[in-house]
Formats: sequence, structure tokens, C-alpha cells
Amino acid sequence: MRMTLELTTAEARRLWADFLRRLDWANRELGADDRAEARAEAAAHMREAMGDAQADDEVDRLLAAIAEFGDPPAPPPVWLKPAAVIGHYLSIMVIGVTGLIVLVFAHMAIMEIINPAGVGLWIYPNDSALTLSYEAQPGADEILGAGFIPVMLAVCAILSGAIYGLWRFALSPRGPVARWMKP
Repeated sequence: MRMTLELTTAEARRLWADFLRRLDWANRELGADDRAEARAEAAAHMREAMGDAQADDEVDRLLAAIAEFGDPPAPPPVWLKPAAVIGHYLSIMVIGVTGLIVLVFAHMAIMEIINPAGVGLWIYPNDSALTLSYEAQPGADEILGAGFIPVMLAVCAILSGAIYGLWRFALSPRGPVARWMKP
């Protein structure tokens, strides 16, 4: 079933093409035959609604018919899909690196139990840089002491939550980035 809408003005043809593009995007998950049928039904409805419209101008009659039919949602901007793909793959790298950091911090917390005198967060008296180490640093002061394990586990929990949030946003099949990547 193929039915088109014959329009005489360029503006009306542009509006109709934009409407069909939106309709196709809204029905993108349907098969080709179903999309063609939806286009034909929309054309039939528009032809009937334009015949009933009171406006003299073809563009105004088409706008009234579209308003009666309901304007389909607009597809996302063209730049969004490449940005989503970049964000998707960048997120994979960030999650991988952050996951390794979480594993290192969790390992250090476990090693603190085995070697409490050596493992820790150290600072040298005349330096502002912190050092995470598996061995006692000569001349350096341990900062956290007995609080090392809870702090490391809390950091691991926070980073794990951040990894999960980034996964939900950028990698989950139901996340926004996945929806933006769909054609």
C-alpha cells in the first residue's frame, strides 16, 4: 500500500518531508512494510484532514492536519551519534583503569592486615607528596595508621559506585548512550 500526498508549494513539501522523517524515526523499530503502511495511513489522514481544514493556504492546512495527527518526536541531532560512540569507547577505557585502581587499593587493604608495619600511606616531613607503599618508608611518617583499611575500603566502594554509574550511563544496553547510538 503506497500512498503519497501531492503538495504544490515548496514549503508544504518541506514540512511533509520533515513529518515523514520524524514518522520514520518514531517507527524505526518496525519492519519496512509496517513503516510503509504507517506512511500511507499518515498520508491518507493528512489528505482527509487537509480537505476538512478551513485555511486557504496549503501550508496552513498541512500544519493543521499535522497538529490534528500529532507531531512525531524529532530524531536526535546528527552530532549525537558520533559523540555517543566516542563516549562509549572512552568509558570502556576509564572503567578499565578505574577497576585496576580499585583492585590495587583492595589488595593494599588486605596486605595491611598481613603486614601492618609496612603497608600504608606515607609522607616525608619536607614533602607534600603522598606515597602508597607495601614497605615502610625510612624517614617518612605513616598518615592513616589503623584507619588505612577503612579508608581504602571506602575509596574502593566509592570508585566501584562510580564505575557502576558510568556503566549504567555509557555501556548499559538500556542506558542513554546506547539509545543515542541506535540508528
